[in-house]
Amino acid sequence: MPGGMVQSPFSWVFREDTFDAVTRTRRGRLYQAEATQPSIRSVAPHPYENPFTRAIGISGQPAKSLNVYSACVALLSMPRRGEGSILALGTARAPSAWRIVQTENLASGDVLVTLKSLSAFGIMPRIDTAKIPEEFRKSVTEAMDRVLNSAFRETPISVIDHCRNALTMLLSRWMVSQGHDRAILSADLGRVAAEVAKAPHEKTGVAWLAQLVARLHARGKGNEAHTKSLRDPVEGDAELAVHALGFALRDTGWAI
Repeated sequence: MPGGMVQSPFSWVFREDTFDAVTRTRRGRLYQAEATQPSIRSVAPHPYENPFTRAIGISGQPAKSLNVYSACVALLSMPRRGEGSILALGTARAPSAWRIVQTENLASGDVLVTLKSLSAFGIMPRIDTAKIPEEFRKSVTEAMDRVLNSAFRETPISVIDHCRNALTMLLSRWMVSQGHDRAILSADLGRVAAEVAKAPHEKTGVAWLAQLVARLHARGKGNEAHTKSLRDPVEGDAELAVHALGFALRDTGWAI
């Protein structure tokens, strides 16, 4: 990681255009440094910098030593224009990791990138993918990503539904990794929760929370809500489902 623009003038520079904390995405332009830094360039003087033009000369443009950057065409030369690659932003003291989901070469010549954060922004703990068996790694991480993408953005019923699916995927795959019968992979959350509470797992806290999320999911079904006179799920219920998923992730040991 670079130390900053002054300490590392040859590093790439990201200039942000937009940022959305809900979807964890940011868009901006990427620049690369020219080969020789700094460069002597003629610039237009600030009207109050030297009002009497004493040091400007006949041309009216003073010479300045500048760090010069241009559109990051190096990214366009990478496989798939860098899409799918991880871009680290910041400095060594405070870096952040982002995945390049789209790269565009604008008519102006600028290189515009759309980035997706690899961090959960504190919504949930990070997944330790190294602990997840390879055959389950993709399905579990994709289920978690759907929860993060929906949190604080979609309706409470939708968020709860994503949490229910992610809990089912997480707990059933975790139990198989612990030696449980693979038939549990096709079970619904209620059965998975009942099994995870039994020996040798005995994770009763996780089981109770999973059952709670299953009941919250049922409230989103109009017929059952009408039959049992249940209130509709609200934002607080969706947050509870997200926190339940985070608890399960920590209790299974698959969180960092």
